[in-house]
Amino acid sequence: MNQKVLMCLWLLSFGLLGLMGTAASAEPLQPATDDQIKEMVAAAGDAEDYKGASVLYVLDEADVFVQDSGLATTKTCQVIKVLTDAGIRSQSVLRLDYDPDTRRVVLDSVRIHRKGGEIEDVSLSDVVTQPTQQHWIYWGGLQHLLSIPRLAVGDCLEIRTSKIGFNIAYLGADGNPLHSMAGSENLQPPMEGHWYEVMLFQANHPITKKRYAVHMPKDKPVQYEVYNGELKTSLWFDGDFHVYTFSDEDIPAVAREPRMEALDDCVTKVVMATVPDWETKSRWFYEVNEPQFEADDAIRAKVAELTEGIEDEEEKILACLHWSADKVRYYGTSRGPCEGFTLHESIETFHDRGGVCKDKAGMMVTMMRVLGHEVYPALTMAGSRVERIPADQFNHTVTVQRKKDGSFRILDPTWVPMSREVWSSRESLQGLVYGTPEGQDLTLSPYYTPEYNGLWMRSESEIKTDGSLATQIHVDTAGYADTYLRRSTARYPVEEQKAAFEHALNIAPNAKLTDLSFTDVFDYADNGVVDMAVEADGYAAGEGEMRMFRLPLMSHPLSNFFIPDFFYPVDIDERQFSMRLRATRLVHYEEAIKLPAGWKIEHLPEKQSLDSGSAKLTFEATEKDGVLTYVFEFALKNQNVPAEDYVEYKKSIDTMNEITDAWVVCSVN
Repeated sequence: MNQKVLMCLWLLSFGLLGLMGTAASAEPLQPATDDQIKEMVAAAGDAEDYKGASVLYVLDEADVFVQDSGLATTKTCQVIKVLTDAGIRSQSVLRLDYDPDTRRVVLDSVRIHRKGGEIEDVSLSDVVTQPTQQHWIYWGGLQHLLSIPRLAVGDCLEIRTSKIGFNIAYLGADGNPLHSMAGSENLQPPMEGHWYEVMLFQANHPITKKRYAVHMPKDKPVQYEVYNGELKTSLWFDGDFHVYTFSDEDIPAVAREPRMEALDDCVTKVVMATVPDWETKSRWFYEVNEPQFEADDAIRAKVAELTEGIEDEEEKILACLHWSADKVRYYGTSRGPCEGFTLHESIETFHDRGGVCKDKAGMMVTMMRVLGHEVYPALTMAGSRVERIPADQFNHTVTVQRKKDGSFRILDPTWVPMSREVWSSRESLQGLVYGTPEGQDLTLSPYYTPEYNGLWMRSESEIKTDGSLATQIHVDTAGYADTYLRRSTARYPVEEQKAAFEHALNIAPNAKLTDLSFTDVFDYADNGVVDMAVEADGYAAGEGEMRMFRLPLMSHPLSNFFIPDFFYPVDIDERQFSMRLRATRLVHYEEAIKLPAGWKIEHLPEKQSLDSGSAKLTFEATEKDGVLTYVFEFALKNQNVPAEDYVEYKKSIDTMNEITDAWVVCSVN
């Protein structure tokens, strides 16, 4: 049975279910009437019912009408109750941000439902439209601003808007599904005839009722799925439209946790798309961008200059990659309505020496094609999942190389500045769609083992009779540890770098660097290395017949340069959401500490061995012939620690900290 027949049967079955529900509900969920809003406002709770919340969304609803072209119009209504003084401040100015190249936004009405029951209309004559504040990316965003009359705790703000455009669906002011706003004739969806949406059903504030309805032409199939929870859903027939409705009630505010994963990976959401599959999206992305990769004589000359004298093909690729990364500055300028999805022409990017991720990726495509390789642009979502429904869920563009065996390799010139990684190990198992002529399904980036992102420290230390410490530390890095070392170092002017290293030593408050050398941050020939000589007076505490000291490497020297996420708070006992760290990691310490003659170790930190789904820790210390040696290793297996594994991960971090704080106790003869 072909896909079209299956889709028809699917629509028919859902339509029959909707019709079967007629006897019980009579009709699908409709926009709230004025009387219903008054009732909801009167019944809404207060600050005691929603402790910690400054506002309550009494109602949050939208009706979306999708046109055959893929443009959509949306009418929204939000009723927001002020619960605290902070809520008054947050609602003092209404702000609607939008991109004029992709949408139009109209503020239809604003009313205040006063606590005493009066309803006050807010004049829209004072709406101000101005550019949004922008940084790095200057794409001409605008915002409507409206000052709201003084609110009081218990007041409700009713806001109605109309929008038309794409990327996020919009509706016209008069309720006509084909309403045309001024200037909307210039709006053209990226994929002609297609529409998509990702709608979250939980936010940082509590919501009494949320309804989202999509009115889709009946001959335009749409697929959807609900993720991270459950919603009430229905499909009804309404003339020339099929009405898909998603709703929920009494939705609590998101209980924020330290370093939680991206919100759209946590909360209940619906993902919808008329695009049939990722292969279609892949072919479209190829076709719309293929004309952008033409090379001129200047680009060909630059590639020849970068690769002159290089025989190894991989080294040629890396030379072009680092040039695209380091010499094309990250800043965005607009080329018009297609800006969000079309890469700039490589000739322009080369001339401007600037662009955002998509333009840097396009520059790399062109340079590699000059070298004779088969390369294409690709879409991904840095920091969050890409779900199976083929809706646009992307915030980043990279380059992919098809190798001779047919496999693909990911190259990311946006990530590569001051990094030997060609693709970010922070994006392990990340979803991508490659833009190829034949079309590609959604694929995942590689998983990076802890060893790939390794940090190895070796130390030869000596504690002298007066208790002072002298140590030589050698550090080897790989993967993300190497990247973070380079970028941490580069934050400081050259003349301040030694002081920055000394400040981050952690070994003792009075520790001094007597010698320091480290890899040039722009030398990509090999992984980063650090060599340090450190001295600290009075490192061993005590007098008479007892001395105490802590293990120098277990103070995690330069941890801010390598593993800052190992010290993210783990002070809550359990989690609801996954904890997002920077990358998988392996931390390996080996230290030998020579003790003064006559010192005898009476107490050592205990041997440890812990292993869970996300972390593995081992530690063992021994003493022989007046030399204390120990090996510590911590392997972070997943950059996202699942909530169900958090307790075991926390145990590993707590154990690591206990070893750091533990004292070695010696008797002195």
